[in-house]
Amino acid sequence: MKQTKLFGEEEPRVLISLELRKAQSLAEEIAQTIGVHCNRIEIVGSIRRKKPMVGDIDFVVNASDYNWSRILQSLKKSQVICAGNSLIKLNCPCGNSLFQTDFYRANEKTFGIQTLIRTGSADHNMWLAGYAISRGCRLKYSEGLLKGEAVVAGETEESVFSVLDLPTPKPEQREVRDGKPVWLEA
Repeated sequence: MKQTKLFGEEEPRVLISLELRKAQSLAEEIAQTIGVHCNRIEIVGSIRRKKPMVGDIDFVVNASDYNWSRILQSLKKSQVICAGNSLIKLNCPCGNSLFQTDFYRANEKTFGIQTLIRTGSADHNMWLAGYAISRGCRLKYSEGLLKGEAVVAGETEESVFSVLDLPTPKPEQREVRDGKPVWLEA
């Protein structure tokens, strides 16, 4: 029998989605809490794409080894799902419930590519990866845009699109409809 049942406390439920406004508010609160431990932090994922409903909160973070572990300590009321050198997944308090929050670690050279990939959408990432291949390149989220074995872009999102001779679309346009990115339709 779980200890919570022995003492009569209910285990908080994990929410599967939040309205954008609530998710943004929670993300900003979390960013403020951990910001002191980060060289740089960016809210990404469906919040950045301004989706009406959000399934989790995603961050790209640049932090030293010491400060990466301090992020976890700062969010001590959260339930750890997994924690490693490049990813932390938590269920963070959200009212009387919990909501999944993911932290993806990047360095200065990979911050842009991580921001691009973690913003999504997944369909947009797949389209962009295919387009990169057609241009003789490869998207590698842990390194950047590669031509052969050399990294040719990745410090910024704009650098990736520029090397591919594409305009940099707004995050909310990074969706695919009928096999084509929405921003190409405009």
